[in-house]
Amino acid sequence: MADQTPARALRALEARDGRVCVMTAVTGESLVPQHRAGGMGGRRNKHELPRLLWLDSVTNGLIESDPYWQAAAKAWGVKISLHADPELIPVFYRHLHAWFVLEGDSRREVSPVVALDMMLAFYGDAYLEWKATADGNDRARALYERGR
Repeated sequence: MADQTPARALRALEARDGRVCVMTAVTGESLVPQHRAGGMGGRRNKHELPRLLWLDSVTNGLIESDPYWQAAAKAWGVKISLHADPELIPVFYRHLHAWFVLEGDSRREVSPVVALDMMLAFYGDAYLEWKATADGNDRARALYERGR
């Protein structure tokens, strides 16, 4: 799949996920493909399906410019490290209220506990800070601060 063209990648993305924003559940013409691992340049694996999700265009802009949305995108697996294997970082699909691991052309549901373990295994305590911000409540923030 490393040689996947952008057009083929978009067709495969639509087949896997339909056409719905993974973060807001918006559907329609405002959706754009989000490369989970950002960065400049044309990496050969950029269009591999585990590296792609649908976002609405406004959300796409917010995860690049707003600290809350950036933290939420990291906490939900929408934005990942350039060094991460995208098949090892789960994604929370808001409209399905479930976590999934993206494997090749498919996705496999995992429990929230498994998703948390996977996130902590790669990101460590930084994940807890993003999650506390994304959860947006004092209890989550207090748990993060207590663990520091």
